[in-house]
Amino acid sequence: MTGDPLPYPVDPRAILALDSSSARVSAAFGGRVAEQPAERDQAALVVRLAAAVLEGGRPLAVAATVGPGSFTGIRAALALAEGLALGFGAPTVAVSTAEALAAEVGEGRVLAAIDSRRGHAFLAGFLVREGIPEEILPPVVWRPGEALPAGEWGVVVGDAAALLDPVAAPSCPRATAVASVAAARLAGRLPPRPFAPLYVDPPAVHPPPGVAAAC
Repeated sequence: MTGDPLPYPVDPRAILALDSSSARVSAAFGGRVAEQPAERDQAALVVRLAAAVLEGGRPLAVAATVGPGSFTGIRAALALAEGLALGFGAPTVAVSTAEALAAEVGEGRVLAAIDSRRGHAFLAGFLVREGIPEEILPPVVWRPGEALPAGEWGVVVGDAAALLDPVAAPSCPRATAVASVAAARLAGRLPPRPFAPLYVDPPAVHPPPGVAAAC
């Protein structure tokens, strides 16, 4: 059940927010935040962190990052979010990894740079007003040495930020930012986004000729 705009504002703290798209897994709900570094076993960790912040509570919505980012981590968070949302009778809300990164800046033109782990990065650009990231550059593939997307970018964020700006500190999404973007989306302040993995790279594996790809 995907979240449509609601007739009333939703407190971000009433949203269970999950992120396991990068090297840090994060969950937030009810003012509680749980985070832990995780290069592997993200699927098991996101379950534990979600349980830690829920503490028997009942969220009004369940949000998760859909990518770009870790293939396994993204799919684990989406599956968990869908299962929990079904159990709570709550809507799911999709938030891109880049949206969550940009929302933490607060104001200005923001370029999010996400490490693909394949020798290149994914870039997405935003105009952020009052913490709400309006996408002005959809995710694109960028390789070191290529020109940056045209425009003035005040801040570069993300775990690949240093590839674009040597003084930029790498950053990972936080579940609190996921919740704030989800609340804006539920309020109709951001356009809807499909609750499905957001892939920028083409498939790494192609089926043999004559064999249909699995859904």
